[in-house]
Amino acid sequence: MKSLIAAAAVLAALTAPALAGGCPNQLTMVEDMLSKATLDDAAKTKIQEHIDQAKAQHEAGKHNESLATLKDASQLLGM
Repeated sequence: MKSLIAAAAVLAALTAPALAGGCPNQLTMVEDMLSKATLDDAAKTKIQEHIDQAKAQHEAGKHNESLATLKDASQLLGM
């Protein structure tokens, strides 16, 4: 049982940096798509709010939440 817990801890420690690296890549992709989108101002504002929220979540170390927010933004962009 102790080895299972130790393995889970190691796995968690190794995946955290991978998640952290995914946020900037997703942010760049969503920002690029927003710059090319032909949407009304209200939609663009809502998507930009998602992007800003995702950046704050990333900086706070909440990478899963950041990626989920970016996924929502992507869906608003029709991706």
